[in-house]
Amino acid sequence: MSRVNINSRDDEWLKENGTNLTGDDFQQEDPEQSMQTSQNAIEDESASDDSLGDNVGTPMQNYLKHLYRLDLLTPEEEHTTTCLLRELEDKIIALLQKRGTDLVDLRSEGVEQRGSTGAYDHGLIIARAEAVLDGEKISQRDRSALQNLMKRFKEQRKKLIQCNLRLVIAIAKRFRNPSVPFIDLIQEGNVGLMKAIERFKPQMGYRFSTYAYWWIQQEIQLTLRRNDDLVRQPANVQDDLRNIYRAINQVRSEGLPASDENIAKQTGLDLERVQSLLKLPGPTSSLDDPISDDQSSTRLDYAPANEMFNTDELVSNQELAQRLRDAVAKLPPRQRTVLSLRYGLISDRDCSFRVIGEQLGLSQERARQLHSDALRQLKRQWR
Repeated sequence: MSRVNINSRDDEWLKENGTNLTGDDFQQEDPEQSMQTSQNAIEDESASDDSLGDNVGTPMQNYLKHLYRLDLLTPEEEHTTTCLLRELEDKIIALLQKRGTDLVDLRSEGVEQRGSTGAYDHGLIIARAEAVLDGEKISQRDRSALQNLMKRFKEQRKKLIQCNLRLVIAIAKRFRNPSVPFIDLIQEGNVGLMKAIERFKPQMGYRFSTYAYWWIQQEIQLTLRRNDDLVRQPANVQDDLRNIYRAINQVRSEGLPASDENIAKQTGLDLERVQSLLKLPGPTSSLDDPISDDQSSTRLDYAPANEMFNTDELVSNQELAQRLRDAVAKLPPRQRTVLSLRYGLISDRDCSFRVIGEQLGLSQERARQLHSDALRQLKRQWR
């Protein structure tokens, strides 16, 4: 795709936000933008270094200024860089194998074998190579070769990362969410970019940015899922719920009722699956979440009094109940039974003296006398 005469809206966005961006004031956008739109958005013309100015700003502003000064790679340069990076990686791994390193120790997490996706963790490769250079006896020839390979490997890797940071920005913009700071989305997108570099195979014939798009988007989506709710739901549940809500809007736009049957038909899910997901409770929020810009008040401040959970009162009641049980346990058996029946300590309802007398084979007056004696002994214990 040509880098000239294309849409430069992301350049304009970087210019505008280089001095105005705070990193938090974002409104949520539709994350289902097409990949083609993103490609057009991130492959734009380079701008002059003074377009954002040299004034000192927030970390986010400084990051955008630095990002805007980075030159993009042409398709030919990108292909050459990725091929060279893969070649250097293979040579370093060969030297590490010569020093007895097992390939399994260099594979990325969750990858069982190196196949079509690639598999070797660059962080592990760099760490193992530095350990070989620092701690092991190695010939001067192998040391020089490994040092030269490591220097070139780091340079090419850094070059490929920096020249694709605008791609991360373009994708992160489409997932802006008040629950996650924008700078965190960018950071997670950078992690996805580095994973894409580890797994990309240039001989497949497609652009690196096309391949990296999926990895960057996946890391950002995983971050949003982890922070979306206090009670985390499985990823497949969140995906199905997102499809259901989208189907509801689609069905209503067509003038049809948003019934379970229509939603199931629109999404392709089973009817029982749709019904069970729609019964799930909504998002859970914390009572300590601020509800004002200055964060001076929280949801708890506006909670109705009858719904508030008084921890001090609960602890006091539990302590009082335990002391009462200990005091009643010290009474004689007959007095303890009368007192328990009278105040519902055994069952959920209180009993009259007549009912107590019938259960114990006593007269109503005798049951009342035992009750009075039990109360007097309890008063003496509590003095």
